Amino acid sequence: MKHKIITYFFCYAIAITLIFGLAPLAYGAENGQSGLYSLEPAGVYDKFQNYVDGYSMMVDSGLLVDMNNSEVCTVLENDHKRIEIYKETLPSGVSQEAYMNYSNQFILNTADHTKEYETKTKINGCTVHILQWSREKLARVNNDKNYYASIEILSGTRDVITIFVKADTPFYMNGGYLHLVNQFSTFAPSKFAYQKQAEAVSVAGRGWNQETKDVFEKYFSGDSSLQWGIFEPSAPDDFTQLRHLETEMEYEFPFLLNYTSFENKYKHPNLAYRLENAQKNNKILELTLQTSWTASGEGNMVYDVLDGEYDEFIKDYAKTVSDFNHPVLFRLGNEMNGDWCPYSSYNTSKDTLIFKEFYRYIYKIFEEAGADNVIWVWNPNGKSFPDFEWNDAVMYYPGDEYVDIVGLTAYNTGTYYPGENWTSFQELYDPLYSEAMRIYGKKPMMITEFASSSIGGDKNQWIKDMFSRIESYENIKVAIWWDGCDWDAYGNIARPYFIDETPAIIKTFKELLNKRPLFWDVYA
Repeated sequence: MKHKIITYFFCYAIAITLIFGLAPLAYGAENGQSGLYSLEPAGVYDKFQNYVDGYSMMVDSGLLVDMNNSEVCTVLENDHKRIEIYKETLPSGVSQEAYMNYSNQFILNTADHTKEYETKTKINGCTVHILQWSREKLARVNNDKNYYASIEILSGTRDVITIFVKADTPFYMNGGYLHLVNQFSTFAPSKFAYQKQAEAVSVAGRGWNQETKDVFEKYFSGDSSLQWGIFEPSAPDDFTQLRHLETEMEYEFPFLLNYTSFENKYKHPNLAYRLENAQKNNKILELTLQTSWTASGEGNMVYDVLDGEYDEFIKDYAKTVSDFNHPVLFRLGNEMNGDWCPYSSYNTSKDTLIFKEFYRYIYKIFEEAGADNVIWVWNPNGKSFPDFEWNDAVMYYPGDEYVDIVGLTAYNTGTYYPGENWTSFQELYDPLYSEAMRIYGKKPMMITEFASSSIGGDKNQWIKDMFSRIESYENIKVAIWWDGCDWDAYGNIARPYFIDETPAIIKTFKELLNKRPLFWDVYA
């Protein structure tokens, strides 16, 4: 009877803490991590107590604690093991079973991941799901931790604590992971969460050539006015359609979005031409590089990149950009917090460090190529899919020294598919901009791509409302309209984002793109 009472209290405490114990968030370096936790010797282990989330557990001795993103995650690690702890209450309609199934879909990629153990058991009377797996070590990742375990502690019907562990040797060689959960307990949180803020860009310290410095200061300094760009599918290879659009609107877009991929393992066939043709047509390129999906059974290209298989391609790509010598906005692996991207942690073991290693590795190659004309754009999607803590955008941030501009992306996708809602520009970007400013507000921002569908509402009015609202986001310096469409599985247009869809839309863009700000004549 005594055991049952203790067990009930343990589960009840977890439920109460998860439901009612969410601490408010504090921003700013003045708060820091002081007093957010304690770490004390307790025999062969250390006892770790998190006062933000309200839990206690035994951890390996000698771990360093990182609570810079403590609203989302707590990290403990040393050279051989890393532990990430996430606590969340699932949204209505998402069951614990759905959370576990969705979170662990990566394990179906058996070309890269080897499942070693899986069980659902009771520990201290609570249901615990354990998944253990491994992958091959990656040649371009220093001290790669390629042995994994994910422990999900379930409480009530909607509460989950996820303990994510990775190590550089098999777990039987490094103390395992069951001690992390065997004495896990909860208590009432008593401290505010802390979120570290990104630091400003030091133009003098970036090592840019003079033209690139001038472009950054012209378009992305504190007093820079909003500028516009466009994605037009045929440009910069062919400017015929874009010239037609610009003639109709009597406006020349200074920025142009272009996508590239890892076409082969040696050389991008069109990169040099695209760069030169964009320059010839007075466009600053927002150059995007993404890995592609591979055929079933071939594994994930991100792993191949980090195993050195694409070194020749990346080095040639970086040299081509460097030799171009004019400013380039380089956007690597955008929307990484979306499950549709192969480089999302959803597809790579729930391990956001894989993306950060990918980003930093390519950054290093660009540095070695002497690419002093590159302005780096880091660009998560406005909403995470899945919208779980381990997939939060902040977990993908590679570090201040690797990011010059923070990109924002959110679309009004319309209502073509069941469950979609018509969403105004303000509804999309007010919360997105507010959250970005809290964390990355010292860096300039741009809307790297956005648009509205015409299905489900008045697209022309949406555009007018967008123009009236966007000027209030003073830290957004460039906005790029995505002129294209999404197709459904049957080849039908599902989301028409065309900038010239109707004469009325063309007229609206023509009027508002050329509208001068208030007091233009005074300050121009």
